Amino acid sequence: MKVTLEKKEKNNVHLEVEVDLDMVKKALEHAYRQVSQQVNIPGFRRGKAPRQLVEKAVGADYIKREALEKLIPEALEIAVHEQSLEMIERPDVEIVKFETAEPLVFKATVPVRPEVNFTGSYTELSAQAPKIELDPAAVDGKIEQLRESKFELVAVERPVEMGGHVVMDFSGRLADQEEAFAGGTATDYKSEIAQGRFIDGFVDHLIGLKAGESVEFEVNFPEQYHAPELAGKPAIFNVTIKEVQARQLPELDDAFAQSVGEYANLAELRAGTEKELQEEAEESREQLLRQQILDQVLSKAEVDVPASMVVRETEFLMRQYAQAMQAQGMDVERLFTPERVGQWRESLRDEATKRIRTSLTLGTIAKAEGLSVTTEEVDAEVAQYAGMYRVDPAAVREQLVRSGGWTALADEVLSNKILDWLRERAQIIEGPIPEAYAPKTDAVEENVEVDSDAAAAVAE
Repeated sequence: MKVTLEKKEKNNVHLEVEVDLDMVKKALEHAYRQVSQQVNIPGFRRGKAPRQLVEKAVGADYIKREALEKLIPEALEIAVHEQSLEMIERPDVEIVKFETAEPLVFKATVPVRPEVNFTGSYTELSAQAPKIELDPAAVDGKIEQLRESKFELVAVERPVEMGGHVVMDFSGRLADQEEAFAGGTATDYKSEIAQGRFIDGFVDHLIGLKAGESVEFEVNFPEQYHAPELAGKPAIFNVTIKEVQARQLPELDDAFAQSVGEYANLAELRAGTEKELQEEAEESREQLLRQQILDQVLSKAEVDVPASMVVRETEFLMRQYAQAMQAQGMDVERLFTPERVGQWRESLRDEATKRIRTSLTLGTIAKAEGLSVTTEEVDAEVAQYAGMYRVDPAAVREQLVRSGGWTALADEVLSNKILDWLRERAQIIEGPIPEAYAPKTDAVEENVEVDSDAAAAVAE
């Protein structure tokens, strides 16, 4: 087979391929045998009719097309290998000449892995981070969080207040109806009194009530409420406060330490908490350094990312987000409506482009420096994951291979190995966090829990 590389332009290579007559004949014979098994020729069993009769029945051009289905991929694979090309997607093919008794000639425009050129040395890097100094107040705060997670609700003799808890009965009906609507009635309903847990205005009418008191009030359901039959409509609620509750935290003693984990006393709990925070701080510092190193490498990398790669990576990210949201119980069809799909694609395009640039850049360094991963290194990552979740490593490995996740994990292990290699050669400076990487403090992210039990119709 004769392969001629005509020219390169950006991320495409143009090839002219001449396929030997022997390959052509074998492909035509294979196509004839396949077609002969699919057609009925009077007087012959399937697969036994002479080739001339089969060609007459289906047409010689049909058999030639079938032959090309096998011949082109095989010839392209040989041509790409001979030219040491990394093909990233199906090429465009133009048939120049195809006769049954002559070599096949075709041209192919082959999209190849983009080349990465560096404007400077990728080993001359630096990163800056402060020395880790653990604040004792952080240890106290972490232990206090543990105490708050172990709270108990106890009855108190005081009115309902924002942030408190209640046990209540309630029923709700639309203003123009006598019967309660579905999901609008509950008995011994326990809830925290907080905005965002119920429809707007609901909790405001409960503030100041005492155990045993009742109230009737009217509120409006939001226009965009999840239940269409209630959306935008006024409703009347009757609520009876049966008990006002407050959080009671456990005493900070050895018994509390034993309830938290494998600690014999409070001193061990404090030492364990200090160790945990130290490890978290070291991990955060390492991630900060590695991110700076990666960003510097990318800033030195010049690469023309093909639009087709961005499209594929964007679609991959969309599937990942959809699966994650579905796992959290969200309605994916509602989130990914035809109107919103375009918005999702647009919002993920920059992330997809950066992921591809990162992959191409690190891959180029790996190839230049002879870095690779072994099966044992990937297995070690699987074992660590399995140990974290106390599952069988062999089962995790089997699931990854079956789902196609093994390759992705191997790529991740290789990426980390390359970053480790760069980290070892970078200059590490002890100093304040660079401004570009400083945590943002101008925005507070709210995490409001929403009630979702039988009385969810009144929840926002």
